[in-house]
Amino acid sequence: MDFREYIRTKFLKKNDRILEFGPLIRPIVSKKDYPNIFFADVRSTEDIKKLYMGNDYLEATGLTVDIDSVAEIDYVIKDSYTKTFKNEKKFDVVYLSHVIEHMPDIISFFKDVVNILNKDGKLVLIYPDARYCFDHFRNGTTFIDAYDVYKNNSINGNAVFDFTYNVVHENTPSFFWDGKKIIDILPKNKFNDALQSYEKAFDNELPDDVHYWPFSDYQFVKFLYDMDRAGLLDFDISDFRETQLNNQEFMIVLTPKMGKLPKYSTYQKILSRISPAVKFGAAQKEKQDLDYQVTQLKKSVEEANRVAEETKNELKSIYNSKKWHYAMKAANIKQAILRRKHEDI
Repeated sequence: MDFREYIRTKFLKKNDRILEFGPLIRPIVSKKDYPNIFFADVRSTEDIKKLYMGNDYLEATGLTVDIDSVAEIDYVIKDSYTKTFKNEKKFDVVYLSHVIEHMPDIISFFKDVVNILNKDGKLVLIYPDARYCFDHFRNGTTFIDAYDVYKNNSINGNAVFDFTYNVVHENTPSFFWDGKKIIDILPKNKFNDALQSYEKAFDNELPDDVHYWPFSDYQFVKFLYDMDRAGLLDFDISDFRETQLNNQEFMIVLTPKMGKLPKYSTYQKILSRISPAVKFGAAQKEKQDLDYQVTQLKKSVEEANRVAEETKNELKSIYNSKKWHYAMKAANIKQAILRRKHEDI
C-alpha cells in the first residue's frame, strides 16, 4: 500500500485547510492542486538548505538531500504550534511524514498540535519503523523516557547516545526484511564519540538531527496507549496501517478526543493484529502447515516410488519367464506370417 496515495485519496479534500510540517523535498500535495495547503518547519527554507548541505545526521545515516528540491516554508514555528497559529484559522488536516521522531519532546508535540486542529480535524502521521531502517540496532523507546523529558523539560540524552552509538548507514527496507546479511552491518560507531554527544546534550549542544524516538509499529501504538492511560493523549485513533512487507513505515490517523477515557477496544483490536507474539504464532502455524504439506508430499513420493519399484520387478519377472519368451516367439511368428501373406498379395 502506498500510504501517501491512500492519504490523498481518503483524507484530503481540495478545499481543506492543510498544514504539512517538515515537507523537506517531498510534500504530500502541491499548492497548485490544493490551494489551502501550507508548509511549516522550525527552520526557514534557507536554513533548511544550509542544514542539509551537510550535517551529523546525514553523515551518520548516509542519506542525501537534494537542496534544490526543498519546499518553500510558509510558517516557521516559534515556541509552539499554539503560539505560531494563534491568529490563524484552525486546520482540517495536519500531516507529518518522518518528522516527529526528530522532535526532542514527543509528548509536548501531541499536547500542542491538538490546539490548531478543528474539532473534527485529523492528525495524519507516517512514521519510520525502526526495524527496517538505519535505526535497526537502536534500543527502542520507553514511555517513561518520554515522560521524563515532558515533565522535567529535559533532553533525552540516552537517545542521543543510542543514536550516535547504534545507527548504521544501511536504509534499504528489503535488506532488513530479508535479514540474511544484517549481521554484516553491526554498528561500529565509536563509544567515545557517542559519549561525547551524550555529555554535550545536557549543555543543549545537540547533534544536527536525531531520531529521539525509535519505534516499531506495535511499540508506537503501545506508546500511545501508555500516554492515553496517563491522561496525556488528547486524540483517538481513527485509522491505522501497519508496516507493509519490504517497506519501512507505518501510518496512523488521529482525531481530537471526544471523551475522557481511552478507547480500549481500539487499542485491543490494533495490538492484537500486529503483536509480535501473534505474528510469531501465525508464522509458526504457517510453518507447521507447510511442514505437514511437505511431509504428506514426501509420503506420496515414497508411495509412488514403491509402486514403481514393484511394477519394475513384476515386469522384470515377466520378461525373464518362459511364458514371456514363448509369447514373444509366437508374436514374432504371427507377424512373419502376416508379412508373407501381405507380400504374396
